[in-house]
Amino acid sequence: MLCLVAATVLTNCSVNVAQEAGTQQSPVVARPDLYKPLTEPPCSYCVNQNLKQLVGADEVVLAWIRGAHNGGMFPMRHFLAAPRVLNDTYGLFFYDADGGYVSAFEKDYGFSFYGWRGGVMVVQGPDGSLWSALTGIAFDGPKKGTRMKRVPNTMTTWGHWLMLHPESTAYDLFDGKKYKVAEMPTEMSADAVANMGKVDSRLEKTANVMGIEGESSQLAIPLDGLGDREVRMAEVDAKPVVMFWYGPTRSAVAFSPVVDGQKLTFYPDEISPETAPFKDRETGTRWTLAGRGIDGPLRGKELDWIPSIQSRWYAWSHEYPKTEIHDSGNPAKVD
Repeated sequence: MLCLVAATVLTNCSVNVAQEAGTQQSPVVARPDLYKPLTEPPCSYCVNQNLKQLVGADEVVLAWIRGAHNGGMFPMRHFLAAPRVLNDTYGLFFYDADGGYVSAFEKDYGFSFYGWRGGVMVVQGPDGSLWSALTGIAFDGPKKGTRMKRVPNTMTTWGHWLMLHPESTAYDLFDGKKYKVAEMPTEMSADAVANMGKVDSRLEKTANVMGIEGESSQLAIPLDGLGDREVRMAEVDAKPVVMFWYGPTRSAVAFSPVVDGQKLTFYPDEISPETAPFKDRETGTRWTLAGRGIDGPLRGKELDWIPSIQSRWYAWSHEYPKTEIHDSGNPAKVD
């Protein structure tokens, strides 16, 4: 990597057997040579890379929302659509086009695409261990029963993140001559469909959800049909959680609503600018999609990110068969 960033070592922690993800027994379909991983592409800054005009404002990007330089981003078409696995100082990134998610974990190297289990992407570590790309839990091999630590992130668009943080980092963009640039897949692979098996019938199998991970429980918040700006207040492990949804970029991100010991109540504010579409009732502070207060008494504060991931229902429910589903009949609204 050409620039220095603050990095943390991958943390593997034991998984409580009673809560271990992927408890449904599904065969693994092995296709380890299907995709070639990408390792440490050179980095730069978002505003500099935007000058190359190689990415459109509406292109989908993965943004890590904390860390040095106020985080960073990279366009999916350039860095994950083809390799599916990216090993880097910023993090370890997996793209499951079938399951409809990108997972981001603390840095590690030597990972590659391996296949599917229950239609969910499986990756292989350098020691041969097999991991769920969705949960970051190893289910076979020397690391079985350990879990990677997620990096705070969200899916958004190049234009929206550039508007929020032009000073943040990005990878150097090329026209495809240095490494493969590919279009985003539009259909599920035959291997994943054939391997999917029976799907929890509580939701449509390809329904889009925001999956939130607790230590002892999980929650799925349905996303299809939400408007331009939405807020969902919930509890996971008896702790409060707030989910921001921004429709123009189809972005969901989950945070703790507690700031300096005070629990805040959030709502979508239609008159606020697109840079800060959410507001809290208690202080009137406006908040960005990345959970940063930018206008009001709590300006400069950051909400603590909650481990979570946007995915298709079949993938989330396969890995977390005991997940609860959020009752969306009571969305947060202005009194």
